[in-house]
Amino acid sequence: MPRTLTMVVAMMVAIGVSARSQESSDSGRSVVDTIIVITENVFGSAEASGNALFRIANAIRFTTRASVVRRELLFSVGEPYDSAKVAESERNLRALGIFRDVVIDSSSVEGRLTVVVRTADGWSTQLNLNGRFTGGTFTWAAGLAEQNFLGSATQVDVSYRKDVDRTAVRVSTRLRRAFGSRIAANGFYETLSDGRRGGWAVGSPFRSFSDSRSLQLIGERADQRVLQFVTRSPLDQDTIPFQRRAFFNRVDAAVAPIATTGRYVRIGISAQIKREDFLLQSDTGLAVPDTVTAAVGLFVEYGRANFKVVTHYNGFAREEDLDLSTTVRVFGWIAPSAFGYERTGIGPRVTARTGVSLPFGFLRASLLAGGLFTSAGLDSGRVVVSMTLGSQFFNRQATFLNVQAGILERPAPGREFDLGHGIGPRSFGPHSLTGDRAVWGTFEHRVFLVDEFLGVLGIGAAGFVDYGGAWFDGLTEPQYGGNVGFGLRIGATRATGINVGRFDLGYRFGDGWSGNRWAFSIGRGFLF
Repeated sequence: MPRTLTMVVAMMVAIGVSARSQESSDSGRSVVDTIIVITENVFGSAEASGNALFRIANAIRFTTRASVVRRELLFSVGEPYDSAKVAESERNLRALGIFRDVVIDSSSVEGRLTVVVRTADGWSTQLNLNGRFTGGTFTWAAGLAEQNFLGSATQVDVSYRKDVDRTAVRVSTRLRRAFGSRIAANGFYETLSDGRRGGWAVGSPFRSFSDSRSLQLIGERADQRVLQFVTRSPLDQDTIPFQRRAFFNRVDAAVAPIATTGRYVRIGISAQIKREDFLLQSDTGLAVPDTVTAAVGLFVEYGRANFKVVTHYNGFAREEDLDLSTTVRVFGWIAPSAFGYERTGIGPRVTARTGVSLPFGFLRASLLAGGLFTSAGLDSGRVVVSMTLGSQFFNRQATFLNVQAGILERPAPGREFDLGHGIGPRSFGPHSLTGDRAVWGTFEHRVFLVDEFLGVLGIGAAGFVDYGGAWFDGLTEPQYGGNVGFGLRIGATRATGINVGRFDLGYRFGDGWSGNRWAFSIGRGFLF
């Protein structure tokens, strides 16, 4: 090769190396060269090799497809390695609710960065037999659900449930990415013993902090009975029946002028058309005519990421993403009289939540405040505040204090505060404490004794104190009641999501209960 040509080639190579070095220097990070995705079944190969039942369990289901994992990753080959994107990708994969474990590691071989994504499936085919028993009242549900249909992360669910006031047959489905696209679609239909109801949502939602746009259509259709409970004492309660007729469609569109892995600012617009009437049922029939209204709204939302990965909080050894992020959303509806309202109104609403990591745990708080104002004043409104303090002073133990309070002004029938049967004091029966004013709290200490008994069950125990009250302002006197007790916790550690059942025995005191002071209650474990 002539000397001149050799010098030219050497200069070109030097320029390329210099450019690559400059890119790495500018970013301060290595460039991702290879991404390897490894998906495991419910039981790993080592576990299954020595247990015939585990091998059968693996054989009768589909392992999650690698393409399902890859499409949730926020990083790609050729991009600088970003630890924040890797952490958010892990959270997104765990949020799918189909894995029992997600780990993303990186290593450098001969100067090339390889990222390895490992997922382990949870048992996603579930024969659901759920029950809740509180102070003599038993409600239950049975159904078949598949959270990961054919390994595609698609959810299908058929169920029957017997609630306190009605029975229902429900069919639902959820496609997180229809045909591999960004489009998400989900819907449900319920046949109730006192009506019917359905809902739908389709569009491209925000899936990460760094997403720049979102567009969704959300709707509902309902014709059902709604009951309003006015409780004065355990033996003095009025039940007022309404017929709810509703048809609702809303379009939400938003863009994010600031969208990074650590924070975002989103600006959006909403437009809705709605018909919702609560018709008082009487011997003469339904007494209120249908009305159709429309409204438009604008919102601004700010978010700053703050997550903490923990274990032995709500579940057993499985990792949980504790969301301590700060989010503030300011929304304003405009409801002109020309759009069907009796008076022109504006509907401001603020939602905010934040959290902080403490040396011994965390503190999280939230606020929801909003209402509809017209020329006649406040038409309706809602303010709800909550605070949760969690701690782990000892290994494999967790302590929680959760407090909530709320005020409602002219709530729609059936949307009042309704404490009992697992909401508020867990040992109280359904509709024990109702009203448009409420305050309640829970203190619970959990001990996680065994993570995987026989390879499939976690076993723990808990002690608790619940206390709360509710009343209708100016109509009923405030009533407060509570319980103290202990219970057993059992979790299916190979199932998807946090799946813990509670079996609690509580001693009741105060107002809002009747019968024996001791009451047994079962249900799903509370998530804090």
